[in-house]
Amino acid sequence: MPILIQICIVIATIAIAATAVALIRVLGQVRKTAAQVERTMLHVDGAIPTVVLAVEDARGVLDTMNHVAARADRIAGDFEHVGGRAAKLSTLLVDQVLTPASQVAAIVSGVRSGATFLFDGWLKRRRATTPSTGGNHHE
Repeated sequence: MPILIQICIVIATIAIAATAVALIRVLGQVRKTAAQVERTMLHVDGAIPTVVLAVEDARGVLDTMNHVAARADRIAGDFEHVGGRAAKLSTLLVDQVLTPASQVAAIVSGVRSGATFLFDGWLKRRRATTPSTGGNHHE
């Protein structure tokens, strides 16, 4: 065999051996990666029921909040209805009670003022017609 072929066979053998070593190292790294993925999957598998429970709890909380919001809407509607009735009642009270009462108060005040005016006038006329009976006159 010529020397050139022998050199090529040695180089090919070294290349195959280097490839085998590199492949063994890669396979070792793949094995470590697979073990890490397996451990991670075990943690994920353990966490999935907790996540499912958390999602179900969140759904329950949202349903409860939905019911609370619906009740709050009904209560607000009831308050609005009661407020409208209270406004109508106050308007009715002002129109039917306070307005006539203020008119009566104005009439009473007018009658009192008129009576006071008449009474004062009557007293002035009476004093003007009453003769003086004397007294201490130093003039």
